[in-house]
Amino acid sequence: MGSSPVFLDPVVVPLVQGPKILDVGCGFGRWGYLCLTNYWETRVPSVVSRPEIVGCDGHLPNVEMARKNGCYAEVHHLRFPPLPFGDRSFDTVLMVEVIEHVAESEALQLIREAKRIARARVIVSTPNYPALRAGHATITGFNELEAHVSCLSRQRLRRLGFSLFGAGWRPGSRYWRGLLRRLGAVEWYDKKVRSCLSSVSIALPFAAEQIVGLWIRKTSHDE
Repeated sequence: MGSSPVFLDPVVVPLVQGPKILDVGCGFGRWGYLCLTNYWETRVPSVVSRPEIVGCDGHLPNVEMARKNGCYAEVHHLRFPPLPFGDRSFDTVLMVEVIEHVAESEALQLIREAKRIARARVIVSTPNYPALRAGHATITGFNELEAHVSCLSRQRLRRLGFSLFGAGWRPGSRYWRGLLRRLGAVEWYDKKVRSCLSSVSIALPFAAEQIVGLWIRKTSHDE
């Protein structure tokens, strides 16, 4: 996939545990860079150690771009699910803005695969509403995989064992946006009010623009 909203950064990065991380749908390489440069947040045992980050993406130009940024030990070109990695072979499996890009049945399979691969935790993020769309042009060319084709609800993610956090603040109904537009206040609201409310949404997932889910392996039998 491509990139992700910046308001996800302070929510996702502190949840990551290293030293070995799998970035599913690595896109342009944003999360590889963040995990590498915020190594103290990813709980690498020594401050001088470098996280081992492996990426994979279905869009070849994204793979080529991620390989060039030097943050990943490996970047694989593959369509998923499945994920061709061994059981419990990574401390954290990251799937940031990924599951909405595949059909619901594939999203559920992808989550099962991520749990199988993760030694410690799985982190997902996804829009907090059905943000369906077609593929579109990106900085690496047109990418049909940028299409949003499904939506897993907060309730569904909780039933799958995820603890939920919010990221960003929902823009509001079209009527509210319409009123702001007539008042010429959309830009002011988005930059001043919504950005300030983003920190509040961490504890209020229902009000967030994006949902971040954290699954933690509790026992050797967790799936």
